Amino acid sequence: MVAEDNATNQLVIKGMLKKLNVKCQLVENGRLAVDIIASASRDGTSFDAVLMDCEMPVMDGYTATQLIREGEQRAPEKPALPIIGLSAHALEEFRQRALSSGMDDYLTKPVKLSVLERMLSALASEKSTVEH
Repeated sequence: MVAEDNATNQLVIKGMLKKLNVKCQLVENGRLAVDIIASASRDGTSFDAVLMDCEMPVMDGYTATQLIREGEQRAPEKPALPIIGLSAHALEEFRQRALSSGMDDYLTKPVKLSVLERMLSALASEKSTVEH
């Protein structure tokens, strides 16, 4: 899933993911991300990861991540959903805020394809290791 409010950024990230043969669902705010992830969890479907913009209207990515993590605590038998924060802010304090909210990692915009690919590959490797 990609939670991103900016239409241009949505197109760019979707295009990058397509180059990496990754399908994604786009949502434009954190509230939708939380609701869709909760619904998917109830009906047995899931997402492999979330690219979560940190600053969005309706509900920001920090709050959305905290709510997703709270929901995961009610189902501890399920693995935590990897959440990667996205922000234009490159300062360490923003990265720390993202990690403190429960995000697993953080990318600054503009996102570089090689960095995104490396991060998603690492997530896939971690998931493969956990499943075996």
